[in-house]
Amino acid sequence: MAAVVVVVPLLALCAGLGPARPAAAAPERHPVRAGAAEQPGDRRCDSAGLDGARADASVRLRHGGRVHTKATARLTVHIPRSWRHAESLLLGHDSGAYRKAMGCLTRSYAAQFSWGSEWRPGGSPRVAAEKGGFKVVVDTFAWIEDATGWIAFGPWWIELGTARWRIHFDPAPALRRVNWTKILVDPGAPGAESAEPKPTTREGDTALVWRPKGEKSPPPVAVRLAPDWRRSFAAQDDRLVFANVSNAGGASWTVLVSGLMLYAARRIRRRGAVTAAETVAARTLSDWAWVSFGLIVVVLGDEVLYRTARTLGDTELWYDREQRLSLPFTLGLGALALAFGRPRRTIAWTGAALAAPALVVSCAPRWFDLPPSMELLHPAPDRAVYALFAAHGSVLAFGLLGLTAAAWRAAGECGLLPPGRTAPHGPRVLRARYALPAVLAGTAFVGTCYTLTVERDWRRISWLSRRGDPQYGLAHLQDIRDDLTWFSANFQNWWFGLSWLVTGLVVLAALRAAVPRATESPVAEAADRRLFLLFFSVMVGLGVGVYANNALLEGVGLLLNMAALRLVTVVGTSRTVLEHPLRSTGERLGDTVTAARRSDLLGRARRYREIHAQMRRLDAGQSDDDILQRRLLEQEVRGLHTWTGRAGGPDRLPSRVSVVDVALAMGPRDTWWGNGCRGALIACFFGLPASTVLVWSGWIRGDNWRWTAYYGFGLPDLVCGFVVWQVSWAGAGFVLGALWRRLPGRRGPVKALAVAAAFALPVGADALGNWFMDLGYGDSGLVVVTMLLVLTLTGIALDLDIFQGERRFWQSRFGLLLSIYQMRYFSLQLAYLVAQAVAAVTLWQFFADTGGGPPPKEFEGGGGGGGR
Repeated sequence: MAAVVVVVPLLALCAGLGPARPAAAAPERHPVRAGAAEQPGDRRCDSAGLDGARADASVRLRHGGRVHTKATARLTVHIPRSWRHAESLLLGHDSGAYRKAMGCLTRSYAAQFSWGSEWRPGGSPRVAAEKGGFKVVVDTFAWIEDATGWIAFGPWWIELGTARWRIHFDPAPALRRVNWTKILVDPGAPGAESAEPKPTTREGDTALVWRPKGEKSPPPVAVRLAPDWRRSFAAQDDRLVFANVSNAGGASWTVLVSGLMLYAARRIRRRGAVTAAETVAARTLSDWAWVSFGLIVVVLGDEVLYRTARTLGDTELWYDREQRLSLPFTLGLGALALAFGRPRRTIAWTGAALAAPALVVSCAPRWFDLPPSMELLHPAPDRAVYALFAAHGSVLAFGLLGLTAAAWRAAGECGLLPPGRTAPHGPRVLRARYALPAVLAGTAFVGTCYTLTVERDWRRISWLSRRGDPQYGLAHLQDIRDDLTWFSANFQNWWFGLSWLVTGLVVLAALRAAVPRATESPVAEAADRRLFLLFFSVMVGLGVGVYANNALLEGVGLLLNMAALRLVTVVGTSRTVLEHPLRSTGERLGDTVTAARRSDLLGRARRYREIHAQMRRLDAGQSDDDILQRRLLEQEVRGLHTWTGRAGGPDRLPSRVSVVDVALAMGPRDTWWGNGCRGALIACFFGLPASTVLVWSGWIRGDNWRWTAYYGFGLPDLVCGFVVWQVSWAGAGFVLGALWRRLPGRRGPVKALAVAAAFALPVGADALGNWFMDLGYGDSGLVVVTMLLVLTLTGIALDLDIFQGERRFWQSRFGLLLSIYQMRYFSLQLAYLVAQAVAAVTLWQFFADTGGGPPPKEFEGGGGGGGR
């Protein structure tokens, strides 16, 4: 494995200095205008047959409530039945005649597979019969996410700039002779700066309308606008300075986490009488801190390298080098993760075998008839195709193996793995016979999803292309080449995005090692307190600090999550049950509540509830005998509140605290670690439906499905999203259980409110930033309410688990819960849960942003991108 780590940088250096294909000199032309000159629409589409047609077109720009401006367009054409291709519009969408007819109405011949920026909603285009012919309605839309260049969709194309945009009306050549009844351009607020020719009228606040009459060709409509600075700023992520600033912000998150882990490891080593578990935890913290730093340097370093080289140097030259350089870069990432995992020799040799195909192909591409740039040329021999796909598959499998090994080591030190058969006192080791099939299955799944989605995206772009045209095959091959290059440059970013799970597990392992030192709370020592706050921020806190597609403030979001939990615990300390002083000695109640008193305390709490049940029944009778019996019961309650201080002297519980309150404040386990683990398990169970709802809302609902279905890693992200949310619920449950004795409130739902508040405070601050940048809030409100609901249910379940020993005396858990809370409390909790459920449904229906956004720009081919 050491040899692999040494070879990777050398290979990257050789690949970067090696030759590459010369840059192409052909200038890029606008596809619409180029197509009109190459193959006139009159000859191909029988434009003369459309002389009696009527058409209207509109475009609207929507700026607010989203990161990028969304442009929507509608083209409506009333076609006479006499047109030669009219009947073809009724055929299936995959038929050549339909594509030819629809292509005549929507785009030029040269642009048939060039419009990557054009998207169509479901059901578009629509064809309906009408008197004398057919009505065709084509809806399209696009996102403005570049600072320069142009985008084309429908009969429109938009010329982009950093300060000004220009909207042009340029319909397909076949529609230049139709009767245009209405042309509408709505540039959105604050409106247009200039328009040519002069518009006929105006609709609403900003829409301009042209109604040409008697003209033989459509007017050359052009509208100039100055977009709001926030939308213009968000569209600059393809610029060098913007991208590098965003990368620096994204790297700050990992750098801060690594620094905090190194500091915590140093503090642990300087403690007195350091245990063996603490020594291991400190070493693991240090190892992963340096590995995380190395990973982020490689992940973002290669992106900065490619972007800078393409901007300042030869764009085509570095685009060709990108694929060859990315393979060893990704192997280096996998080697770092694998080295941290410290696997057995069989796993190390398995990793070497997985890395071998990529190393061989990268070192000697000519052996497989590949050029030095490792691109698929036309015609590409089979061996070149197989070699390139094998290299990508091996890199994918090697990266997953490294991530698996790293997560396995961290999980073992957390105690999450069952003991091994050969070493019953240690965690189960990672074995090749299990790891290799799992890694290969994951590779096959990700590779299959990527293949399906990129092919789906190609069919979106080329939906009107002539399949038998030789140019179609060449364009398809070029698209595959672009997709492979994008995969090489971005796969490392994708699996590195899951490394925060390893970070959380490493921090959790360090907290577990501190259990013998802090039996009551994980904040007994400063180092443990910082680690606990870091765990909350990494595993529970929502990522905040990304505005207008720029991650400059992402590191601030980490500190904000830590500060929120610290604030909640400090403010709520005075309101916790165990912080009350005893009545005689003034001792802190929590100092006298020990594990040895649990059995006696639970017995007292049960008797207390029984007495109060009797007293409620006596209150219903109101006889003289009942009054005497009530006094005897009250005397017994006073006896239940007698207490013993730490020195053994007699004392009494605080007047406002009952024995049931003390029992509930202890939690279901004797240590904070036990309470935390129990809370994590329960929250993970209650989080199953919550994860389903959030995955549906974030990946499937509305326009979000388009991102999932057309982005190369969209489907794997959907699966990972469900797992990530489950981990988040488990982490939140752990925090709730671990801080159980220090959280304000007497019942679990009130304690859950404190943790939910710590989760919501950074989200609220982030919402203020989104409001200032005029961005959509997404599912933030739904996420906060869902977190509160999961934690509330977890708090109720933990209260119930405290008295689990009484379960045999009740017909159901519901009856036991009624006894614990008593009817007056339970009715309030039930109403509280119903209110949360109603709020979640309301947010999902009315406030969740379902507009979605564009698939990641890098999916369109050849860019770096991605981050944590």
